[in-house]
Amino acid sequence: MHICQSCGRIIDSPELFGTHGDGHRNEDYCINCFKNGVFSCSSEVVQPVGLKRWMKDEDKASWILDRCGYVTLSTINEEGFPRPVAIDVIAHDGIREIWMTTYRNSAKARHLMVNRKAGISFVREADSASLTGKAEVVTDKDTLRRYWKDFFSHYYPDGPYDENYCLIRFSTQKARLWIDGKHSVITF
Repeated sequence: MHICQSCGRIIDSPELFGTHGDGHRNEDYCINCFKNGVFSCSSEVVQPVGLKRWMKDEDKASWILDRCGYVTLSTINEEGFPRPVAIDVIAHDGIREIWMTTYRNSAKARHLMVNRKAGISFVREADSASLTGKAEVVTDKDTLRRYWKDFFSHYYPDGPYDENYCLIRFSTQKARLWIDGKHSVITF
């Protein structure tokens, strides 16, 4: 079931979805609120609490991140170029701190041991976020155990103490957002 993230209406039929500027459907908004890439209902209407359109930009980005699952993490490789890879998010504190997992001997982990500068990007519908900041490889046993998920055993058969298991903690310093046709920059 979809709920319009502007008015709260239940969208229970494909023809009730809003549309982007190019005409393809937008699953965040109903056709009454968003048509051809433009909002048709004004901010003067009652603004339902908790719906994406009425959130602060940082909260909108977190809402989008919740629905992405995967992000693109870019580390700096040995030649000084960005190395973007898809990686799933296992936990996050809004967009300020994002946790992922990887093998300790992965290229991502090796890059971060040399240069902590990193970037994360994610996209949903026509909305996108590009985050820059610092990332670190985390290997302390208490933190590994705290973030352990049962499905990790597929990758790390010895559990939370598998010698190949580590975490990446990304701390955002700057977020560049394009959400609902509006650009914003947030510095932390």
